[in-house]
Amino acid sequence: MGRLLHEWKGFDQFLSASSTQRYLKKCYEKLDTSMSIDELSYRNCYSFIYYLTHGKRHFDLCQHSPLELQPVLLYYGMVQLIKCCLLTVDPLYPESTALLAHGVTTRKRKKQNYLFLQDEIKVQRNGLFPYFSEQLFQMEQLEGDKFQMKDLFSYVPELNELSRQISGKEPLLEVEMDRNGKLFTFEDKVLDPLHMTASRFIQFLKQQALPNEVDIRHEGSFFTLEMKEINNKYRQLFRLTLDDKCYIPVTRDGYKPLHEVMVHYLLLYNLSMICRYETEWWGDLFHTFSSNDYPYISRFLSISRLKVPHMLMTYLEEKGMG
Repeated sequence: MGRLLHEWKGFDQFLSASSTQRYLKKCYEKLDTSMSIDELSYRNCYSFIYYLTHGKRHFDLCQHSPLELQPVLLYYGMVQLIKCCLLTVDPLYPESTALLAHGVTTRKRKKQNYLFLQDEIKVQRNGLFPYFSEQLFQMEQLEGDKFQMKDLFSYVPELNELSRQISGKEPLLEVEMDRNGKLFTFEDKVLDPLHMTASRFIQFLKQQALPNEVDIRHEGSFFTLEMKEINNKYRQLFRLTLDDKCYIPVTRDGYKPLHEVMVHYLLLYNLSMICRYETEWWGDLFHTFSSNDYPYISRFLSISRLKVPHMLMTYLEEKGMG
């Protein structure tokens, strides 16, 4: 049985109110709160279960839905799972209605000759995206940031081969990773597209990670990078596929600090908006094959259906272990 079949690993433990309450209580013991953690965990356990089961139904439905409808199901399924994760770090979520907004915006009307790969999305001050980015992944000050769709696709390592086939360019370079996930080896051909010397690249990587927690060496034609501990900074450097292949970006833009959960949210939000409000363009996409948009969108949706639950269930699992 492949790992891809286990994206809902750990789900069943939450189908019991007492088990979920015990799980939330353990999460809340780490928080600085004046309120009773027994009361908070009891109050939130049913919301948690309903968010989780509702989210899973969206993803389950996707397996039997036409591709044209999947962005809406995936986006709203993801939103429910994110709310579960937020309840583990913010027992009062949602404290204000401002947190219920999407937190991002796109151009309302698509221009003639519109291409999804060139479209942009902008982060707003309030709403779910900036809030969960900060609460779950410690990513702050995102307001006003803009992201282009083709750049966001480059953060999804399962799309690397498709990018090579279509454009002849790979935004990521494969990395050998040891079993502990702390030792990484990759070829120094990463230097050419980055236009850096080996010493400059080492300095650059240390700036991206926590300098005291990473040891980087350049020997022969390879770089070796050793992490003293695994943290979110490391997850910004390396991209993992569902079958445990590891990659590192070969463009400077690829090192912008984004967790892959954030990337899927941004892409699914934009696709769900287009699916609902740009019906003519969306219909043409599935019948004309006139651009590179369709293969990227199609492949991404099939990946997201498995990877979003996997990433967010892994987050919940790690919260319960911490």
